[in-house]
Amino acid sequence: MFFAWDITIETTHTQAAPKTQILKLSKGIITRCDIKFAPGCHGLVKVRIYRSESQLIPLSRGEWITGDAETIPTEGYYELEEIPTELKFIGWADGCNYNHTVTVRIQLLPKAVATVLPLVDVMTRFLQRIGVI
Repeated sequence: MFFAWDITIETTHTQAAPKTQILKLSKGIITRCDIKFAPGCHGLVKVRIYRSESQLIPLSRGEWITGDAETIPTEGYYELEEIPTELKFIGWADGCNYNHTVTVRIQLLPKAVATVLPLVDVMTRFLQRIGVI
């Protein structure tokens, strides 16, 4: 499954009063999350994603994801098995003269599929290395 949100960070969303939005998902395993920054953000728009009170993105505590005209990909394996199956987006943009839209895309797979993917990846690399594929 694939989820996506366009989230507008307004000039009024400062570090003291950030934009907060709940990202509702279904049960499964998050295997990828992309955060897309539109042109013009110039690293001034700051983003974090939490599960309850635990910071998931970025993993380095106290830091923020930033960018400009780029998509920041993150891969992982994070289970959403307990209700509520939601994440919390927090973003702000001190010093911006314009509103900015950040796109969050999350890939969520059923547990049975997500647990097999690492094995398929290892086998594919092995077969490539020995010249079979």
